[in-house]
Amino acid sequence: MADLVSVAVPAALVPARTLAEVVRTCSPDATLASTDTRWQDFSEARGENATLALARAFQWRGTDFVHAAFVSHRGAGKSTEIRRLTKALADRYVCVYLEATVEMDPFTIEAEDLLLNLIMAVETQMRGEGKPLPADGLARVAGWFDQVVSNTEWAKNFEAEAGAGVEANVALPFVGKLFGNAKALMRHESEYRTEVKRELKKYPGALLQSVNQVLDAANSLLGDRSLLVVVDNLDRYPPEIIDRLLLSGADRIKQLRCNLILTPPISLMLQPTTAQLDAHYACEFLFAIRLRRPDQRYDEFDGSGRELMEAALAKRIDLDVMIPDSEARERLIAASGGAIRELLDLVSQAAIAAKGTCIAMDDVEAALSRRKQRLRDLINVNGWVETLVRISEEHCLLYTSDAADE
Repeated sequence: MADLVSVAVPAALVPARTLAEVVRTCSPDATLASTDTRWQDFSEARGENATLALARAFQWRGTDFVHAAFVSHRGAGKSTEIRRLTKALADRYVCVYLEATVEMDPFTIEAEDLLLNLIMAVETQMRGEGKPLPADGLARVAGWFDQVVSNTEWAKNFEAEAGAGVEANVALPFVGKLFGNAKALMRHESEYRTEVKRELKKYPGALLQSVNQVLDAANSLLGDRSLLVVVDNLDRYPPEIIDRLLLSGADRIKQLRCNLILTPPISLMLQPTTAQLDAHYACEFLFAIRLRRPDQRYDEFDGSGRELMEAALAKRIDLDVMIPDSEARERLIAASGGAIRELLDLVSQAAIAAKGTCIAMDDVEAALSRRKQRLRDLINVNGWVETLVRISEEHCLLYTSDAADE
């Protein structure tokens, strides 16, 4: 990505020199900021530079909007790469970032959830840019929503509470009586949410039109720049839910008048059900880091993958102090399978298990033993034994919609 943009880089973080610092800096759930000095370029070991390819799709686009799917195995570093990508494209795009499992229900998502959250996220982003959307247009959208749901029990109860002086705290300045509170409603399963969604589903075209009116207004205010909406964490939902959203419902998503980066489960690309993902979206595949050739043993390495993963650790940890045994480092890297999040999690667990002041081989084995037990339970409960036996015998990875996303 160095050829795409020059950004100010903060001072390097001091590598961890205590076990507590190791746990903090190796948190597997932390997505790195675009300028974080702990980022490591793994493109050489991935085989393809998917982030660069995706950046070029947006840089070189014509007048049409780009609707892209950025796909990877869980833990490959996709969210961090997206952060860097949107920073690199900041001169041409204003990014609206939606973390689906945080902003919406973490267990299920439908088009109505996405579209309503999209309106509110764009409005908030535009105010942050110092280019607030026209109040009359926003009022029309809020008014339409209020009218559609006005006869629901949720709306009636909300009005009763507001009349009694118990009105919810609304963060958006443009909303009508109900619109701003719909976000909280949509995040949790309830009879009210089911009722409101049922009403919205009666007017799918009108809801999409309302969203596009907001998107059009935002794009017109941005001048030479354009909206780029990222919907991250979609791969954390069951594949069948995202299949309904992005493939069965592709016509609605593709009509959105903005640029999109979506992060669907990998199984929708490798084992499609409704339709091919790349038939509807520009797809880029972020490969895991290759550590060895298929014909090599588990504890052997080939290429630059091992060195790059060790370099990534060295940006977080003083390796000579905290993991002085080079064999312990190699054991951790081999066990990660080429997934950076898995490596960080294993290091963090080894630090927690450490008996001394640094991570020794016994601590690594303790962390791996715990991980093996968890995987063994998952395999037994989900009935994956037969598939894994075939993989072992044929040395060929077989994908199922369940196993591919784990």
